[in-house]
Amino acid sequence: MELLKKIKNRVRGLKQKWGSATAKRELWNKEFAEGRWDKIEDTSGDVTYRFVEKYAANGSILDLGCGSGNTSCELDARSYSDYLGVDIADVALEKARARSRALQRDAKNSYVQGDIESFEPRKKFDVILFRESIYYVPNSRIKGTLEKYSRFLTGRGVIIVRLHGKEQGNGLLHLLELGRTTVEKHVPETGPVVFVLR
Repeated sequence: MELLKKIKNRVRGLKQKWGSATAKRELWNKEFAEGRWDKIEDTSGDVTYRFVEKYAANGSILDLGCGSGNTSCELDARSYSDYLGVDIADVALEKARARSRALQRDAKNSYVQGDIESFEPRKKFDVILFRESIYYVPNSRIKGTLEKYSRFLTGRGVIIVRLHGKEQGNGLLHLLELGRTTVEKHVPETGPVVFVLR
């Protein structure tokens, strides 16, 4: 039984990383609809917020892989002027919109459906956030993805990448910093890792 579970998770991981946009959308919609991600709908106090609030400095935020809207609904509302969340899952985006309305943030928070690799922003942002979402970009395309989004940073803008822990951070460190300037990083022995890049 355990082997079957491992095989299913491996296939799921491959689909999340290498599947077509349609396949990814179907997978994530199913998982959000079934409640698989309900357990992470409260991440208030996450270390990432400290960095996002600091660098947004009442500016604009693009959140790639926003899920059900944690960042947009848990950040200090005074720390940003506008927020755009992008996610492949329509079900997650509906949850994000509902949460945003309930907090009366719908005037400054907006959400669009899209794949983070192919999404094309229409403006520049002070913070572009990959909160646990860089995992779903194949390693061979991380550098190109970061280069693409760098074109959508304001003059003071930064890319913030949050990873689950040090082990994952060390594994991706060279890919994240390749061709980038590291402005700041948070790499504790345990807990989330945060890179601020320019």
